[in-house]
Amino acid sequence: MSNILTIIRKEFARFFKDKRLVIGTLILPGVLIFVLYTLLGSVFYDSNETYSAKVVHPSSVFAAVADPEGEESSFAFTEIGEDGIDSAKEEIRSGSLDLLIVFPENFDALLTEGEFSPVGGAPNVEIWYDSSSVSSSSAFSAVSAILDVLEDQASNRFDVNISAGGDLTSAEQAEASYYAMLLPFLILTFLYSGCMGIAPESIAGEKERGTIATLLVTPIKRSQLVIGKIVSLSVISSLSAISSFIGTFLSMPRLMGGSIGSALGSYSVGQYFALFAVMISAVLIIVSLISIISSYAKSVKEAASLSVPLMIVVMLVGISTMLFTTSAPAAFLIPVYNCVQVMAQIFSLQFSWVSLVITLVSNLVYIVLLVFLLTKMFKSEKVIFNQ
Repeated sequence: MSNILTIIRKEFARFFKDKRLVIGTLILPGVLIFVLYTLLGSVFYDSNETYSAKVVHPSSVFAAVADPEGEESSFAFTEIGEDGIDSAKEEIRSGSLDLLIVFPENFDALLTEGEFSPVGGAPNVEIWYDSSSVSSSSAFSAVSAILDVLEDQASNRFDVNISAGGDLTSAEQAEASYYAMLLPFLILTFLYSGCMGIAPESIAGEKERGTIATLLVTPIKRSQLVIGKIVSLSVISSLSAISSFIGTFLSMPRLMGGSIGSALGSYSVGQYFALFAVMISAVLIIVSLISIISSYAKSVKEAASLSVPLMIVVMLVGISTMLFTTSAPAAFLIPVYNCVQVMAQIFSLQFSWVSLVITLVSNLVYIVLLVFLLTKMFKSEKVIFNQ
């Protein structure tokens, strides 16, 4: 038993006496998660978001519940006639309108007095929305919750989306929306896994084996050495990621009961090139970041430990498309996050060349800065030889 305790104390001492391991493994992950989601939430999520909705035969009872007095309204209701229903549906499909609500005539009297003709059953409230739109889906959920409360209070005197009303999303849009939520996360995971599998071994591994000194005395500039390593690591990582992505992308239609041909045909050649360009810029940034961490670490094991916070950030950024998307130009200046958002635009059939250009140009600037920093680290004997 004493020997076991001795081993435990030895391992604890090795870990807790190394400040870099303690900070990188215990402190940074929690801090980075908090900072990242706080920033993303404050910049891209508006708790006071107002949903646009058009209403046929407005209900004062519903409006009182949806917009209580003294509180900021979550809806901007516009009354229209029955002749504007078709145009409102087109606005929902185009994304300029979140919701269309069609109440039965004399809906308020129905709620208070329960007067309706038994022929044909209870009156139906129509809610038209677009499930491929985050704001439209959120608006539909909010209105449905309000109507559920009113329906319970009125003893089920009306129905919602029984005979009419529902999702205006086409099958193609629904499939594209599904791809936009899931594939950016998977691609980023593949890219990071590919980079993590080879980058620490290339730099931290050479430091650990002592071969880095031989490499540094060769007649080559440190900047050329850094660029050569980043390019070679990026190519290998990209090949690994592309292989995994192709397999995943081709299997997704079968998983959803569709065909591979329809999935491939949904996107243009230009969009495929845009996707490839974004993936390359993302892998260059990730390789550069892992290379910097590996240059700082003493061994491959320590490089892997110190890369955990970066992995957490990358994974959280990857799942951001499941929570929200944005078209704000400032969002495409944020490294890695901009790649995820552009990929989401491509897969959701809402691709913007402006977003792509901003992303690629800003990422190029970041890559140059990271290469410059890594070159400085390679020129420092204190860093390279852990002095």
